[in-house]
Amino acid sequence: MTRASALIVESPAGPIPREWALKSPFAGLDVCCEAGWDMWPDGPRPVFDEDFWDLSGVKFPKGVRSNVKRLDFTGITNPALRLTAKEYVFALVVPDHERVLALPGARRDPYKPESAFNFCVQLVRWMNFVTDQGMSSLCEVMQEHCEVYREFRSHRSRKRRQGSGPITPGTMLTILRPVVDLAAYRELFTVDAYRPGFTPWEGHTVSEVAGWETYALSSTPPVTEEVFQPTVAAALYLVETLGPLVAEELERLLEARASKGGQSLREITSKHRAAVTAALDRLVLEQVPLLAVDARQVTRRIKRGWRPDDPLLHVDVGDFFSKATRSRYVRIADHLVEDLRPLLEPAVAKAGVAGAFGREASRVPSADDSQHLVPWTLALTGDEVRSLQFVLLAACRVLVAALSGMRAGELDELTADSPQPPVTVSGGTQRFKLSSKLIKGQEFGGVAEEWVVLEPAWRAVKLAARLNQDRDGQRAFARSPTDFLHKKLREWVNSPAGQRLGLAPIPAGPVNGRMLRRTLALSLAHRPGGLLAAKIHLKHVSVVTTEGYANRPGGSQGNLLAEVEREQEKSHLKLTKEAFADYRAGRMPTGPGARELIKAFEHIDAQIKDHEPGTAAVLEAERRLENLLRQQSKHLHLQTANYCWFRDPHKALCLKLAGTPDATKPLGGMCDSARCPQATHHPCHLPVWQSQVGTGKVFLANPRFPKGEKRRLEPEVERAERVVDEIMTAAGTSDGGE
Repeated sequence: MTRASALIVESPAGPIPREWALKSPFAGLDVCCEAGWDMWPDGPRPVFDEDFWDLSGVKFPKGVRSNVKRLDFTGITNPALRLTAKEYVFALVVPDHERVLALPGARRDPYKPESAFNFCVQLVRWMNFVTDQGMSSLCEVMQEHCEVYREFRSHRSRKRRQGSGPITPGTMLTILRPVVDLAAYRELFTVDAYRPGFTPWEGHTVSEVAGWETYALSSTPPVTEEVFQPTVAAALYLVETLGPLVAEELERLLEARASKGGQSLREITSKHRAAVTAALDRLVLEQVPLLAVDARQVTRRIKRGWRPDDPLLHVDVGDFFSKATRSRYVRIADHLVEDLRPLLEPAVAKAGVAGAFGREASRVPSADDSQHLVPWTLALTGDEVRSLQFVLLAACRVLVAALSGMRAGELDELTADSPQPPVTVSGGTQRFKLSSKLIKGQEFGGVAEEWVVLEPAWRAVKLAARLNQDRDGQRAFARSPTDFLHKKLREWVNSPAGQRLGLAPIPAGPVNGRMLRRTLALSLAHRPGGLLAAKIHLKHVSVVTTEGYANRPGGSQGNLLAEVEREQEKSHLKLTKEAFADYRAGRMPTGPGARELIKAFEHIDAQIKDHEPGTAAVLEAERRLENLLRQQSKHLHLQTANYCWFRDPHKALCLKLAGTPDATKPLGGMCDSARCPQATHHPCHLPVWQSQVGTGKVFLANPRFPKGEKRRLEPEVERAERVVDEIMTAAGTSDGGE
């Protein structure tokens, strides 16, 4: 018996009359075959005539929920409306059917099963709303009914869980689209449709009715810095330091549970008592705690009448008894435990109780002090190992999302086979790639894709696959939303277990996959020389992102790079405006390129001075100023201690030193801003140079510092001091020390 034949669902109002079903243009058609979806060989094949379409035989992406794999029309009580709903959904997934092609207003792009599921759910509610209003046909629907329905669905009321309140415009768009779209398909429907000439909210788009606004720019906010940095730092520490250790304990747990089995003890003999007494004496002598049971076993014991303060409540009596007597009696009834209580309680009082795993935990560097070593864990029960496994999986997913910018659908497609063997490139460095699928914006099923990532992200995927025991191409990550996973990660980091390891507490704040991707894009754009979690260099992230784009220009990393470049343009314009404002306020730039920059600003200033004050010409001048500054900002390249105005490659000192005078970008790693004619220093760079002076003087004052190194360092410190003096003089700042 197949899964399809075992699934029996009855419609509330009976089946669709046979004469209606036979008249439908889609009668007898195989839904999945007509839609062109890839199928598993032995999967169910629903036909249009059925009121329940079981799509579990379709090869879905790994991130799709199981409930999406069922299109259930049986909830529509009116058979005529049920047939109309089926015909509408079929037309969405098979838009190239000849009857659908004849409709001028029909949608031409095929809908994926996930979208068809969402529309099916909303159709059931709309059709039943029509019936509940006393109407037997869609012909009776008036605009007033549509308005009432919109108002009715615009608020959610939940009594037993969170989520009550107004519906978001995005959800309202999904709710109302079928209501409006049914008008475009009226000629297709066999039995029932809107009356001729009627279209809900005629003259308005569904987006307008739902209150949905399409944003030209991303409206997703980034994760706040105080949340993002400790989150990435904690995830990195967990993956690199605790990951292999947790995986080993998990494998021990799975092996122990697979081999565990035995019989129920009927009575305790004198031989058993002697063996138990001898075993307890050894444990007390060696101060080895008895094994603890899982928390769920404790709950069951309390439900059976055990006292919460019972000394044996947490003791795994069965496991201890089987080892002490070298038998397979692992299940011991409560009344037999009472027979052993006089022997067990004194031993528990002296030796204690602890979990079976992590008892001899190796010592690892603390997160806040690498010189301080601490045991990586205290003793854990089996369930606690499982909980720690989930925390590690959450850390893996958060880390990969934060370092790569991969979307949820792309993360869901990662498996144990995704990490490709490292490739050695010029210079002896290695490149790490992840193979997966690109889901968003692609045909159903996605397309093969590769991401060039940093090694920590690559290792995180390998660790996740190991923790999930991925063997047959199953997902590496649990199918849980990133916000939920981050919450679990934060709870563990802020718990005594995380604080014992020296992890910085993570403040409360929203974190999801879109926000992590947005944060990465903004970080790459605004501070290319910065760090993530005080360890990951953003310039390295930028390199692998650029290489990923070069490898697959139309891929996901290309989209991320385009977002980074858009944000970079805005950031450079903002910094150029700030430099121009400093120039106008008398705070001049310094450095070898200062004269050229001042000339450029003088030229810009001269072009916008001639306007009549108090008129519309002021606004025109402001727009013109922004356009001129935008042209100037296109030459700006950010360095850690200076701005590089890369106008002429032949003047760039870094390109001369590298022997590549025709390059299109400066080489940041070879920048010498004290000598390059296109480099400028600004007040924002003062702390960097002051720090360099202070650090250099500390080394020079050290009597153990080699004399040769001192001779080399002294000119660098003097040069840094000159830069500090120049910046402070140009900014009109008094000497504030170093």
